[in-house]
Amino acid sequence: MSWERLHIGCTGRSWDRLDREVRGDFESPGSSCLSARDRDVSVAVGFTFGSWNVNNRSLQNEHVELLRSVDCDLLSLQEVTPGFHAELSKLDLFDWSESSLSLRRPGTDEGRARRLGCSIFGRRPFRADSSQLLAQLQFPERALVVHALSGSTPLTVCSFHIPPGASWGEIKPRTMKALAEWLGIQSGSVVAGMDANAPKTDHPDPLKSEWWWKDEPMLLGPTPQHGLRDAFRVFLTTRPDLLNEIQRSRPSGPLAISHVRGRGGRRTLCRYDVILTSPDIAVTDVRYLPLDNAVSDHALVVGQLELQECHRP
Repeated sequence: MSWERLHIGCTGRSWDRLDREVRGDFESPGSSCLSARDRDVSVAVGFTFGSWNVNNRSLQNEHVELLRSVDCDLLSLQEVTPGFHAELSKLDLFDWSESSLSLRRPGTDEGRARRLGCSIFGRRPFRADSSQLLAQLQFPERALVVHALSGSTPLTVCSFHIPPGASWGEIKPRTMKALAEWLGIQSGSVVAGMDANAPKTDHPDPLKSEWWWKDEPMLLGPTPQHGLRDAFRVFLTTRPDLLNEIQRSRPSGPLAISHVRGRGGRRTLCRYDVILTSPDIAVTDVRYLPLDNAVSDHALVVGQLELQECHRP
């Protein structure tokens, strides 16, 4: 690997210090990638991750324009029809894609809800190594997992869609509990995009958020049964000014608006759509794009993230 390429990939470290580390003249105390010539060098790889429930729509020019504007490296989608996935796959936005409906085709006796799946799209430097569904769920097509690689560094990429309790009752909390348990036993770097259909109230103080079912906080609560973090809450810890602005405008939440539930005069602003990341993935920015019912009843969520790779010079 050339010095130039290595320098471009590294962030937050002076070139002089980096050169000394790579040549073996300096060793950072506690560094996970030691600095001797025969050891690896840690490189921060920035990438853009998006999550979007596309609401059973056909692919339109407005979808394509919006996706071009956010320029995602990895994209998780929910409520995706086979046609939407196929049409998006034909475009030059991504290098590869996986669909849950290709891994589990709906039965002839199953209704419309079972004909909507999850998708994951990606492009270089990421490549898909393998994919799976979580067969332990009642609706496995709503939990797509791609085991991706950036160089030789693995990244588990997930797209989850939690069944709404209004339609499916206790299947919702059982799904959230099962996902929390599965995430809790994963190792390595993980990023997940999700339409959670929860919480009931997304309070700025996570201890004051409200839930419909007791098992929902296992996945999204302040002390979940896994090590992943809500990327937007992580980002807000670096932007107290933005958090204060949100609290002034919506004292009881939500922190952002990604969906509006209810009809008529009984409509409630919600943050149902989240990005979860393992602690080793740095979060530098998260944006909730404005809701536009012309393309979906959910907002597109976009995160600027950093994955630590180890390279051998």
